[in-house]
Amino acid sequence: MATLAPAATNVCRACGRPLQPGLFCPYDGVFILDPQGTTVMASRISRLGASIVNAILIVLTLGIGWIIWWFIVAPRGQNPGKAVVGLRVIRADGRAVSTGWMFVRGLLTFVGGLIPLYLDDLWLLWDQNAQTLHDKMAATVVVRAQGSEHIVLRGSVGELPAGYTPPPAFAPPVSFPATAEPARSTPAAMPPGDSPAEALRRLEDLKSRGLITDEEYAVKRATIVDRL
Repeated sequence: MATLAPAATNVCRACGRPLQPGLFCPYDGVFILDPQGTTVMASRISRLGASIVNAILIVLTLGIGWIIWWFIVAPRGQNPGKAVVGLRVIRADGRAVSTGWMFVRGLLTFVGGLIPLYLDDLWLLWDQNAQTLHDKMAATVVVRAQGSEHIVLRGSVGELPAGYTPPPAFAPPVSFPATAEPARSTPAAMPPGDSPAEALRRLEDLKSRGLITDEEYAVKRATIVDRL
């Protein structure tokens, strides 16, 4: 869970009362990382309302309209239900979410739905930052859309307070080792006893099979011709 250094950021910008470790002021719900102090945590009731609206819209639009609407509002950190209720998803470190990140969060929501007893969704009822389990996996929080528009426009809340350590990524970045391009068969790899005529024949065969480029063919042919 992300925490704030008490000495660096110990008073809420909106209400002036002492802060506690966490992402939101415990008194007025203001997002601690927002220098403007206008981004506020979404209420748990509004989160439930957005889920209900999503379900109704999926039924009424046979799913197709909901998907089209999703692609329209996802760049703003919303799905259709959240857009209607007035909520927005942002990253826990204050950055705006992208359409791709909304898609990943949606997949994690599906995975979380497999947990028995609706534990994934119910988790927000007692969580300090009102995060579901899929929110924690995606490192996101849900806030009110009104007052958080600048996060979408700027891409983040702005410069983070001194002493703040962003939450760690849910999983380390994946890097794949560079793979060497398979070696092409070239005249240089041909048996040293080949005559120039045989080398030219082999070179023509390689070109006809698409195993060498025109540039490689021209260079190798010039080399063989020099041997004549």
